[in-house]
Amino acid sequence: MSSKIRPAITGIRQSHSATICGGKMVFASVSSLALALAIAAPAAAEDSTDNSPTPVVQTASGQAGRTYTPADFARYAPKTALDMVRQIPGFSIQGGDNGNRGLGQATQNVLLNSQRVSGKSNDAATALSRIDAASVTRIEIVDGASLDIPGLSGQVANVVYASKSFGGTFEWTPEIRPGLDDNWFAGSVSLSGKAGSTDWSASLSNNAERQGHWGPEYLRDANGVLLLTRNEHGSYYRDRPRLALSLARTAANGNILNVNAAGELSYRTQRVDGDVVSPAGARSDELFLSTEKEWNAELGGDYEFALGGGRLKLVGLKRFEHSPFVNQFTAQDRAPGSVVTGNRFDQTVDEGETIGRGEYRWKAGLADWQVSLEGAYNTLDSAAALFVRDAAGIPVEVPLPGANARVTEKRAESILTYGRPLSSSLTLQANLGAEYSTITVTGSGGKSRSFLRPKGSVALAWTVDPTLTVNAKVERRVDQLSFYDFLASVDVANNTDRSNNPELVPPQRWRFEIDATKKLGQWGSIKPFARAALIQDVVDSIPVSPTEEALGNLADPAVVWLAGMEGTLLLDPLGWSGAKIDFDGKYIDARVKDPLTGARRRVSGEAIYTFSANLRHDIPASNWAWGGSIEAYDHAANVRLDQVQRSFATKPQTTLFVENKNVFGLTVRATVINLLDSRDGYERTAYVGRRTGPIAFTEDRLRGYGRIWAFSISGNI
Repeated sequence: MSSKIRPAITGIRQSHSATICGGKMVFASVSSLALALAIAAPAAAEDSTDNSPTPVVQTASGQAGRTYTPADFARYAPKTALDMVRQIPGFSIQGGDNGNRGLGQATQNVLLNSQRVSGKSNDAATALSRIDAASVTRIEIVDGASLDIPGLSGQVANVVYASKSFGGTFEWTPEIRPGLDDNWFAGSVSLSGKAGSTDWSASLSNNAERQGHWGPEYLRDANGVLLLTRNEHGSYYRDRPRLALSLARTAANGNILNVNAAGELSYRTQRVDGDVVSPAGARSDELFLSTEKEWNAELGGDYEFALGGGRLKLVGLKRFEHSPFVNQFTAQDRAPGSVVTGNRFDQTVDEGETIGRGEYRWKAGLADWQVSLEGAYNTLDSAAALFVRDAAGIPVEVPLPGANARVTEKRAESILTYGRPLSSSLTLQANLGAEYSTITVTGSGGKSRSFLRPKGSVALAWTVDPTLTVNAKVERRVDQLSFYDFLASVDVANNTDRSNNPELVPPQRWRFEIDATKKLGQWGSIKPFARAALIQDVVDSIPVSPTEEALGNLADPAVVWLAGMEGTLLLDPLGWSGAKIDFDGKYIDARVKDPLTGARRRVSGEAIYTFSANLRHDIPASNWAWGGSIEAYDHAANVRLDQVQRSFATKPQTTLFVENKNVFGLTVRATVINLLDSRDGYERTAYVGRRTGPIAFTEDRLRGYGRIWAFSISGNI
């Protein structure tokens, strides 16, 4: 059966950057230029220009930082705090709590009025997009390890703002694509205000997608002889209307209350139509159709108050998600009297998460202390059924052991954190703790197991001089399992299945990282970085019988090496006033021992390299700006025990945009995406039995998606 669809769909818009294949040479050139500037301009690094101010501020621990005022972003005409943060030289928003293990310590490198972003699905970018740029007083860039917020390291942006009595922003982002429905319903509107000591905000957004591609797919036997040609057209549509509300209140006695609520609908339809032709000219029709009508809701809050010689913060969160979906594949010859063949997989999944957390922090001399205790209860309930069409074309339900199950986890975690300046230029933050969890699977082969896992980290921030900061961190972490991995599942498009496995345990990792942020004054800023990890209990496909496979934990650890650089190069010193290049590139070598062959191979589906570069030119003394982007990536193949799949882009992804920042007070942008006409490539090799056997067949395809016209209209209310 044909491979009709894959989880990662390329050929889509990714904000205003793009995606390349062959970016190693470009990355090397930009990196070499950046390093040369870093070496050649130590004196110039003390200077600053209107385009890249670098005034020095002091954090509580005496570490040097940078601060930006609204005037520093005036040439970009920002509408939201997010627009401002995105223009800070050498800084990029990182981290996020959604999908992490519980609430835990801070992971996002953005603070709002010196507080971590409240909530879990309320990520930093979303929170910043709801803050009117006119409300921002300043943005401070400091070292995370120098703060009294456990978990932070590296550059952190503290956005200091004061809400107005009433304001708001909006953005409409339609897209026009060939061969697909136009996307007219993507956008957002945010309102915010202040009543006394209470700040509030509300937002309504729709993250709408109209994606797709088309082209031939070729099925060949082990000798390369053509068996079938499929001319396919795929469309992948989704609408995600979301309503989010937040309230923050600071009482006269200093007590702080935050409440967040959000609800979202997610309506998804994926469809691939195939016109199948044999070498003899016989024709048939194939259809893959997948639908999902999900809803989810989250309610969270925290309350902080003085207690004894410190402050106590109580945090609570409740989240629920209901996800019913149907995946079906049908095929029918065009010959008279033929019957429909194929199968259908129905599944309804309910997921829940309940978290309670307490944090008590105090100061003793130069040291900051915090002790935290967190409890969490996660659940997943799955009801599934598989239907296979019989000889008459009638769907008949067949047994699917392990697809109907309930998975729960009860978890408790406690961590003690200690932080202090070791000198005027060196700061330490260390935390040590453990978690105890019980995972229970109810259903086919179900069981209950308990684990005690140590965790913690040590981070150092060293300000070498006002232009150079070095951060290092070593961490012991427990990863979050996807409860879906416990379940049996069927891919009706690829005609593959997966057994259940109640023996799964969460992966654990030792993680080491180091980075250096070098301010280049009028030239911008660069940050080279390196990371390494040793991951135990990696989740991958393992044999559970002579013919079956499931997701399980590998006996041997994975070893990951990563090196890269990101930064901003300002082109004013070259005489190109108002122009800059933001870039980010990394190379990853992540390898495991294959459970089937015993050979070392790349981790299935892991990135090998990524690179992006974005040019922006704000034309002086005008409201016009233009620019473009280029992006490249490569990923390792997805490896199962009986087949290997690989997805790729044929060319670098490139974009070009033009923007006017004052069209009746609005910012209007037009972008053309996929200038080089890149196409989505896919290859699959299936084997007789295991991958150690002979080849059964191969599939390969190239699907085009043409050029995409994207527009953005944003403004203030």
